[in-house]
Amino acid sequence: MRTTLSYKRFPTPVRVIIRQSQENIIATAWDAVEFLRRWPGKRGLAYRRALQHCLDALDGISSPQKAWASFVSAMKEEGVLI
Repeated sequence: MRTTLSYKRFPTPVRVIIRQSQENIIATAWDAVEFLRRWPGKRGLAYRRALQHCLDALDGISSPQKAWASFVSAMKEEGVLI
């Protein structure tokens, strides 16, 4: 069961494709945290920033827009953003 924290909606959903077959639609900060925790790629600065901003959005410390921007940046760095 999802908690109300999971409804920190992103301004627009993010489509991510891993290994040319697995498509993921990330629509909330909670979705992003779950996706990032399973992330098979490198966990560099952009990854760590995205994870922290998404966790901060869930805690109400920062906005879902900031989390979205960080997540998009991390996915662009990895070359998996559609």
